[in-house]
Amino acid sequence: MNPKTNKSMPKYGILSRICIIFALTIFISGVSNAQFGQNKVQYKKFNWQFIQTKHFDIYFHQGGDYLAKFAAHEAEEALSNLTENIDYEISNRVPLIIFNSHNEFQQNNVIDEFLPEGVGGVTELFKNRVVIPFEGEYEKFRHVIHHELLHAFMNDMYYGGSIQNIISRNITLSFPLWFSEGMAEVQSRFGLDKQTDMFMRDATIHNYVPPLDYMGGYFAYRGGQSFFAFLADTYGEEKLGILMNNVKTFGDVEMGFKETFKVGITELDEKWQRYLKKTYWPDLKIREDVRDFAKQLTNHELDGGNYNVAPTISPDGEKFAFISNKDDLFDIYIAKTKNGEIIKKVIEGNNSTDFEELHILTPGLAWSKDGRKLALSAKSHGQDLIYIVDIYEEDWTELPVRFESINYMSWSPSGNVIAFIGTKADRSDLYLYDIPLKKLTPLTNDFFSDMNPTWSLDGKTVFFTSDRGDYIEPNKIPTDFKMWEYDFSGSDYYGIDVQSREMTRYSNSKDSKEGYVQISADGKKILYVSDINGISNIYLRERDSTGKTTDRPITNSMNPIDQLSMSKDGKKLLFVSLNKGGYDIFSIDNPFERKLEIESLQPTEFVLDMRDYALKFGKPIDSSSFSSLSKGLQDSKFLNDSTLTAETYPSKIDSATGNIIVSDVIPSTDEKVNENEKYYGEDVKVDLGQTTLKPPDNIAGNRSLQNPNFSLLDNVNPDGSFKVKNYKVKFTPDLVYGNAAYTSFYGFQGLAQIALSDLLGDHRIVIQTSMVIDLKNSDYAVGYYYLPKRTDYGIYLFHTARFVSYAATPFTNFLYRYRTIGGTLSASYPISRFKRIDAQLTGEYITQENLDYTLEPSQSKTLFIPSLSLIHDNTLFGYTAPISGTRYNFTLMASPKLGADGIGFGSLLGDLRTYMKLGDGYTFVTRLTGGASFGPNPQRFFIGGMSNWINYDYENSTIPIEDIQDFAFSSPGLPLRGFNYDRLSGSKYAIMNLELRFPLLRYLVFGALPLGFANVEGVAFLDAGTAWSDDLELTTTLPNGTEVTKDLLVGTGLGARINLLGFPFMFDVAWSYNMQKFSAPKYYISLGYNF
Repeated sequence: MNPKTNKSMPKYGILSRICIIFALTIFISGVSNAQFGQNKVQYKKFNWQFIQTKHFDIYFHQGGDYLAKFAAHEAEEALSNLTENIDYEISNRVPLIIFNSHNEFQQNNVIDEFLPEGVGGVTELFKNRVVIPFEGEYEKFRHVIHHELLHAFMNDMYYGGSIQNIISRNITLSFPLWFSEGMAEVQSRFGLDKQTDMFMRDATIHNYVPPLDYMGGYFAYRGGQSFFAFLADTYGEEKLGILMNNVKTFGDVEMGFKETFKVGITELDEKWQRYLKKTYWPDLKIREDVRDFAKQLTNHELDGGNYNVAPTISPDGEKFAFISNKDDLFDIYIAKTKNGEIIKKVIEGNNSTDFEELHILTPGLAWSKDGRKLALSAKSHGQDLIYIVDIYEEDWTELPVRFESINYMSWSPSGNVIAFIGTKADRSDLYLYDIPLKKLTPLTNDFFSDMNPTWSLDGKTVFFTSDRGDYIEPNKIPTDFKMWEYDFSGSDYYGIDVQSREMTRYSNSKDSKEGYVQISADGKKILYVSDINGISNIYLRERDSTGKTTDRPITNSMNPIDQLSMSKDGKKLLFVSLNKGGYDIFSIDNPFERKLEIESLQPTEFVLDMRDYALKFGKPIDSSSFSSLSKGLQDSKFLNDSTLTAETYPSKIDSATGNIIVSDVIPSTDEKVNENEKYYGEDVKVDLGQTTLKPPDNIAGNRSLQNPNFSLLDNVNPDGSFKVKNYKVKFTPDLVYGNAAYTSFYGFQGLAQIALSDLLGDHRIVIQTSMVIDLKNSDYAVGYYYLPKRTDYGIYLFHTARFVSYAATPFTNFLYRYRTIGGTLSASYPISRFKRIDAQLTGEYITQENLDYTLEPSQSKTLFIPSLSLIHDNTLFGYTAPISGTRYNFTLMASPKLGADGIGFGSLLGDLRTYMKLGDGYTFVTRLTGGASFGPNPQRFFIGGMSNWINYDYENSTIPIEDIQDFAFSSPGLPLRGFNYDRLSGSKYAIMNLELRFPLLRYLVFGALPLGFANVEGVAFLDAGTAWSDDLELTTTLPNGTEVTKDLLVGTGLGARINLLGFPFMFDVAWSYNMQKFSAPKYYISLGYNF
């Protein structure tokens, strides 16, 4: 996640909330500079309601009542499973906040950070809130609910369900990412799953599985799941629950492992690594590497990035479009099909309001019939829309189609009609949009999850993937259909006639997934992807010499294959494959002519053990036919015989021989309904036309009287249905903290910090006090932020006392106290994710008192300071600072002169930064800053030095403050290395910084010492600046005719950036330069990160 992403007003994560409280009192004046950072824009006004189950409060907004009912059942089912597996019962209710789409999920106020496409849900610790979007697929929705509930389960089990408990109980237990995410995955996916099995196979065979201690990012999810599945397989699944309880008992992860397995994490890690090699290395003998049978068109190892996806071949087969993050952002490229050579970049995504977010997980790219235009889906202004891009003119138009999400597009080969999957509220459906007629037509309208539309060559049929099972006639779907009672884990391929709306099912894959059908030019053969053997491979369906339809694999890849795209003549096939930890695009020539020496693919070890994993982790399964093989896409109209029927053939794997056995027994619809009742129950009653739901006994909440948190009295109506309640704002603590300290200057200090918010994070209150001696010498502040709408508002009141010692005469230093009493009204309007307008009005009453010479009269000023800022930020972050993009901040502020003793000025401030990535870890940065102040009492800017300079020096040996005006409005211009603080000052200033940032050390570990560094960054810099009031003389000529700098300050040097003991340190050495010589070196030790 981008660590600098924020909502326009201060929204607080664990650290940022505390920083906000401190920020209220550490500023010199009430005028705070507008901060950089991207915005979370609330395009929608949410009206929240909630229902309550035994253990959960389910919050939903308009259109989300069905999702809330689904979440209620799945959450209780998941909690029951976790309680059984881990042998622990939670003590506190868990709030679930459900959004209807990922675009709306990104507008939440619970989590401050911007949540990109890959983040499917999140659990925070302040109130143990679970926030989840529905993304069009109910199986994914179920998985994310289960996954995030494991995090909430752990928060309750180890931390009492809140950060406040961590602080009050001084809990120091923390979990590595691989533990928390791996445990969540292994529980929510019921052990191992095919996707993780395929990922770990690639990682093991290509030797990039890191030790657990170095496992982070996406690998922590997949690697952690694999590790825990290994432990369950080796020691028994019950050991995972024992481990969780032992960690709680000892308060330490390592001790928990040693107590449970009698060995530590390092030893178990080594055993797991050996297990992976034993499991996956034999595949080298029986399967092919993708590079052995296909031509590689992209290479993430050479080009950078990790994703080259969504290949879409042009109608003539000469070029293809694809999405790649080879330049860090996700962009759309056009390349040559014969060799992958890039022709051009047509769209730069993820850094503008038009293409704010391209979809890589569910991509939408399609060529027009003439090969001149591309249709693509992207997020813009809070919704998804369709753009038509002319690849030659490089311009685009928007279609008048907006959905909560738009995924998977296909352009009809016979006209200007686009098929796509659009999601609205609780359902994803298949739609057609006729461009000339500007007509939108839904082809499906139900709760089932539809994906991957593909046109037949005659443009009469759209094929697509769905989890709808046998529900191919809309009038056969029950009006009270309950998705939570339905087995939505599989997906099959279907076809729908565009004119008649007749739908046909072509496959039956209970525990495998099939998709991406591609049809031959003569319509007699098809290609599709299936993971029936445990690895996604390409299969061919055709008729043999006897007229019988057969299916056979044309690849035996050990790398998973996905996202097929074929040329119109069927001679070129493109696909995506996982390859050495990244996704690349490959091609196969003449795929319909390709033949293997084998007729079927050997199942993976995981497929053979799949049923055992499910049983171990408590997954409800149909034991009679758990493993099934689709007979392939069944005989259909596109095979030129409309009289053939679409039969299905369930199958199972013979545990003794490993062969796949096909059965000719097909369960009837009634039998399938009975199976659903057997495993999911028949006691849930729902009226889809109402906002009520009749809950089953196990989640109604009336049976548990032991814990008062789960003893509800008003969660159901008299008829037993859920009572839907309107959300009401109620403040509860996020953080309450206090301590005492002693300093030689202040004596005893009492610190208190309180943060309050409502459950949705729309309303926030922060309170902070630092009590010293008496109220006059203390700091205290209170702020309130109103965040539920697009424009955010804030008000805060404060009192600060600052003590400054400076020379009143050449021989005397006096200690002055500056007290400020004030308040600020603020408003922030996000124009887009990347740009916003901030406005503030601050009123202050400032007094100055000489504490050493009490006969000196005190001074006071009353000030009103309005300010207006325009902020832009589309940067992409590296480890600690941006690596590409642009930032700027232009601020206009003023102080109207009130009375003869008032302070009157107007100032314009600017800060422009550009970041250019030169290579992996290498960035060139340019920064221009400046300010100009006008009026009877202009601001004073002083330049020289570094921010947060620890070993600082002042040019004149004292703080550059002489009166209230200096205290309130003096502003530093930084950095300007090679010089002391206050080297020059004036009412105007300008500074230029040039920096080359590069990796100095990736890792540095000091032997047995518990001290190490990671990602030590080097920097070479050149700083130049000046400050002036009236006359500016950059250089001057000495009597000997030599030209040297005068008002121009130039410094250059080298530095390092390092994280030491959890604190970011900057070390710089700089030399000033006067056009003739360099000075002696000047050293800077500073706290903070690069600008």
